[in-house]
Amino acid sequence: MQITLEVSEENEGTDSPWWAIIDPKQNFRVDDQAVHDVASMVTGPFFSREAAQRHLDDARHHFGKNPRVFCFSGYYSREYKTAYKKAEKENDPQT
Repeated sequence: MQITLEVSEENEGTDSPWWAIIDPKQNFRVDDQAVHDVASMVTGPFFSREAAQRHLDDARHHFGKNPRVFCFSGYYSREYKTAYKKAEKENDPQT
């Protein structure tokens, strides 16, 4: 299966950006339940800050009091980074 996505060119100083909503909660355990708890604190991925913020605004009632949109780097995801760099090159008007 292949998915084509529109990814923001506003990279916020990171390579191969993607965004998520982080809704922090206190978590001191280190067990299987803790992994699920941490995963529940992340909503995404989104492929622009605007899309993530729009989702947060539209679904504010699903989140706690401290959620923030955060820009992650896909640099260490070889598959995402390769696709991102290929799309950048294909969409560069100077090439």
